[in-house]
Amino acid sequence: MSVNGIGSNYCYMGAIANHVQDKASAKDAGRKVTQQSVNLSISDGGRNMLREMVNKFEPDSDYVNARELTIQNTNEVAWEHYTAMRGISSQTLKDGNYNVEDLMKSIMDTYEARYNEIIKEHENGDREVSYELTGKRSLTLDEDLAGLDEAFKMRLANLEGYIACQQTNKAFENSDSSWYFNRNSSQNEGKTQDRIQIFDTEYRDLAVSIMEQTREKFLAAFKSFGYKKGTAIGIFADVLNENVWFVAKTNNSL
Repeated sequence: MSVNGIGSNYCYMGAIANHVQDKASAKDAGRKVTQQSVNLSISDGGRNMLREMVNKFEPDSDYVNARELTIQNTNEVAWEHYTAMRGISSQTLKDGNYNVEDLMKSIMDTYEARYNEIIKEHENGDREVSYELTGKRSLTLDEDLAGLDEAFKMRLANLEGYIACQQTNKAFENSDSSWYFNRNSSQNEGKTQDRIQIFDTEYRDLAVSIMEQTREKFLAAFKSFGYKKGTAIGIFADVLNENVWFVAKTNNSL
């Protein structure tokens, strides 16, 4: 049994969808109540209180006000940088013919490339953008770099997904991989515990940590005198070599 590469899709309108769904649920609940036959008497004071409540909650209607959409709650900046980074990676990571280290290098390389592009685009001030949801606006350097940081985290999630996929493939490459489906059987006691370690997240966590360390060291190097493009890959190699266990496990195919 083999599990192919995992693609990660991100929905930035989740909060909006939940908002609309909550309103629909509230409306349905209101219909159920009104279907019951009741006699209701409301005092003048009660009517005034109801009017105040209606006025208070009136903006919270069945639609989302487009004026409330911002680059922060739509994550459009992050998505722009994420898709750009994936586009660059797709030129070197083709047909699944790459390993964990190759993917880590590519993520770091594309982060550096995108970082340099952002800095260049802000040489004369804010960057003008036009997004589908928030429309035309100006982005400050800080906003752009914050979006890049979020995109980097999304790429690290891709890395974790890829590693999990490879670990799963290795777990099922043996002829006795049926142990997984029968792991709750008394016949598999002891054996299951040994096998389940294959899915330990220690390796994945360390991969993410290596990337985060590399990013921090790259940012420090970028601000230092004598920075040259391509520095991120060299930093990554140094951090990787400091993690002997990780390198050994990677060379042994996880």
